[in-house]
Amino acid sequence: METDAAREILSEIAGLLETGREDAAAVMVRDALAGPDGTIEQFLISNELWGGAGSIADQACVDDSGRRKAIEGLLIQLGSLQIQAGKTNLRTGSWVAAFEKWRRDGVR
Repeated sequence: METDAAREILSEIAGLLETGREDAAAVMVRDALAGPDGTIEQFLISNELWGGAGSIADQACVDDSGRRKAIEGLLIQLGSLQIQAGKTNLRTGSWVAAFEKWRRDGVR
């Protein structure tokens, strides 16, 4: 997987989290970005990013529809990169499919 592309997407997600006052999630992303490629690769398959309740995929900026929609778009891009590379969390594909369906259906 292209780590530079993943870093760029994660950086954009972190910025949205910061402006949306999602400080704990933003710190997790920034900490991953500050580490070596191995740290990012671990974060990319983590439950903190792609898990269920409380994960970034599930909860990030849910009270701000504009930021939430932007984060979902970035997660679609990130998840697609991961799927192409075969480096995913168990839930990555499900989240990407859900975000894409919501967009098609005009849910978000």
